[in-house]
Amino acid sequence: MTAQPLFFVDSIKAIETAFVKQKQIDLYELMLRAGSGAFAQIQKQVGEARQWLIATGAGNNAGDGLVVARLALEAGFDVTLLALKPYEKLSGDPAQAWQALQSAVNTKAEHQRFEVLEWDSFNQRNDQYEVVIDALLGTGVNGELYEPYRKAIEAINAIRAIKVSLDIPTGVYADSGCVAEYDGKPTVFQADITISFVALKAGQVMNSALQYQGRLILENLGVQEPLSYAERPAAWRPKLTELKHLLPQRSAVGSKFDAGHVLVIGGGKNLGGAAILSANSAISTGAGLVSCWLDSDNQSAALAYCPEVMWYGLSESENIESRFEQQLGRFQAVAIGPGLGRDAIARSRFEQAMIALKDSETPVVIDADGLYWLSKGSYTLPKNCIITPHAGEAVRLLNAKEQDVLASGRIEPQLSVDTAYVEQNRIKVAENLARKYGATCVLKGAATIVSNGTESYVTAGADAAFLTAGLGDVLTGLICSLLAQGVNPLETAMLASELHFAAGKSAAAGRHRGMLASEVISALNRLINQLEQE
Repeated sequence: MTAQPLFFVDSIKAIETAFVKQKQIDLYELMLRAGSGAFAQIQKQVGEARQWLIATGAGNNAGDGLVVARLALEAGFDVTLLALKPYEKLSGDPAQAWQALQSAVNTKAEHQRFEVLEWDSFNQRNDQYEVVIDALLGTGVNGELYEPYRKAIEAINAIRAIKVSLDIPTGVYADSGCVAEYDGKPTVFQADITISFVALKAGQVMNSALQYQGRLILENLGVQEPLSYAERPAAWRPKLTELKHLLPQRSAVGSKFDAGHVLVIGGGKNLGGAAILSANSAISTGAGLVSCWLDSDNQSAALAYCPEVMWYGLSESENIESRFEQQLGRFQAVAIGPGLGRDAIARSRFEQAMIALKDSETPVVIDADGLYWLSKGSYTLPKNCIITPHAGEAVRLLNAKEQDVLASGRIEPQLSVDTAYVEQNRIKVAENLARKYGATCVLKGAATIVSNGTESYVTAGADAAFLTAGLGDVLTGLICSLLAQGVNPLETAMLASELHFAAGKSAAAGRHRGMLASEVISALNRLINQLEQE
């Protein structure tokens, strides 16, 4: 599998330093390459747009913008610079870029307009600019933006023009994809296009960055193999096209038993829907057989909804540990949690299942209410286990039994973390959870992080259509289906996440509201069969 490496900002800086040393060039040459690559990409995207506004701040991002300004001027465009830091106060490479631009100004055509505006004299003039370029702060944003940057971003966001960010939109944190806020509101440049330099930053493929960066284009500046200059990436970004070979092969002369038998345990009283969705997802995505143990009150409704699944109604007092003793060998994958519930009966069922499964080779997926009960006790998980928390569930799991985790030395101390911490450290959190529980972690959210504790992958993406109930249950069924068909846990998690997102996009068909989880199951069936035929 070929996946794209993602880096934290400190690693990008180390790559740049090592690269210029090896190539015996200086960092100003890298700035020239950044500006040249960005200018070429912008020209491709904006067509005949002639009026360019380039907003610059301090640091190397401003230098990149000044190189773009010079090239635009030399190509005959009208250029206005909005200088949030006076250019005479620049130093180093940005100052050199400003000097080169001044030379170009002296040779520009008479009809060309070039002007430099400071913030105090800037007027949006919405009808004037056709292209707005953000070269304000780039990856230098680590906290709250200060003035005049907040007001400048608000003003240039209001201009009706094609908007381009150099490296990363100002206000996006490059390591996490979270964004700067002021008074509870995002303070971020809204780009139509972002041109990233050297290599992709980890934050560019997750969280709010997905909402603000527009189309993402990479200009590597000649750094063809960034991994040769860095110890390891923060994570990897696989694509579905690179994962589809993992789909299990099916034999025309096989039987349903060759395609695996999935067991779903959930569907507590008044909570049958989640288990029904998971079981239906598993049978619809290729599992040969699916059984579901759920509360007896839900059995009739489940059978009517999906007769292809074998539904077994559990009584309140039934001991499922004894059922496992008789039947565990029948199953190639087990899911526990969808709609399980949080009452005493649910806890008993979870505990009994964990006791029965702890020494098993059978892959197990723990989701939803199963994760709740996992955080409430001390359990030995089977070695082929996948946990699928969202941010809130991750908080509960990270905060659980912290003293045991610290004593083991397996993860860094994290006391009383909250969801903000999880969103700001998604890769780290997924890795820590994987190590803490000895499982593959699927940390769901705006981009899903898959980690086994040593390797991490950023999968899927973000879409407003996914704000609907039941999608996690569908994902659990899909994961179990792939596990039962013989795919290993890490590859299953990556493939399932990508399939789930692609099918959801297909099912939404452009809608932002009203997509149903059951529609995604149907879309998964179509997508998997389509991929097998390609």
